[in-house]
Amino acid sequence: MVRACVVFGIGAVAGALLIDCLIPGVFGDYPVAYAIAMLTTAEQQVAYMLSRNQGMKYRVLIADDHAIMREGVRALLLSDGSIEVVAAVDNGRDAVRLAVALKPDLAVMELTMPQMDGLSAIRELVHRAVPTRVLVLTGHKTEEHVRASLRAGAWGYVVKDASAAELMLAVHSVAQGKKFVSPAVAERVVTGYLSADTGQAGGSPSDVLTPREKEVLKLIAAGRRNREIAGCLSLSVKTVEKHRANVMKKLDLHNTAALTAFAINDAALSAT
Repeated sequence: MVRACVVFGIGAVAGALLIDCLIPGVFGDYPVAYAIAMLTTAEQQVAYMLSRNQGMKYRVLIADDHAIMREGVRALLLSDGSIEVVAAVDNGRDAVRLAVALKPDLAVMELTMPQMDGLSAIRELVHRAVPTRVLVLTGHKTEEHVRASLRAGAWGYVVKDASAAELMLAVHSVAQGKKFVSPAVAERVVTGYLSADTGQAGGSPSDVLTPREKEVLKLIAAGRRNREIAGCLSLSVKTVEKHRANVMKKLDLHNTAALTAFAINDAALSAT
């Protein structure tokens, strides 16, 4: 039974953490009273979190394919006396390898990375029972990305245009075992969930694609190259490239790994 207890725009936690009482199957059980009590600025919430950690030091791994982002996040985290950055990598495969070896408390991870994408890395960590909690830090804002990340095993989701205070709040929340989703995407997730709960779902994210674009996407996810797809569908390579570009633009996805992850997690697409 869904409880109507979401309030947006009254603080970083208010919009993000109150979702837990709405979607326990995805976000876990989180006391509503705590979220309501935290209707203050993100900076004040971080200070509150620090007061609760009782001198604990969190070990963090950073995984992002952009050097400037890695260094920026590292500098921000190191400005907090309770955080130690144990590693910073540019791909998902190294993120998994070092998480297994170092067992940090937290991994701040991008979804779009070479060698192994973020979703695959999260699943691999869960499969290996690595105790590291993953906080996704990404530019992707779609409901599908958020849901796929949380279902894969992520503890939190923050978008890259969030404030430094919001990111620090997310880090401390996840490090202390609380799930966190940026207010920037939280409302979309709740809206989608409530629509589905009342039987008014707007459909799958892949519904924006044409039938031909869906065929191309499924073949991309199957590992086919543009020339192979052209042969399968009796199209020219240039036409396939155009369909591929349209799919990436419509879904806000930027590489083959992200397209594959989307196709795997979109139930409606898999059923076609």
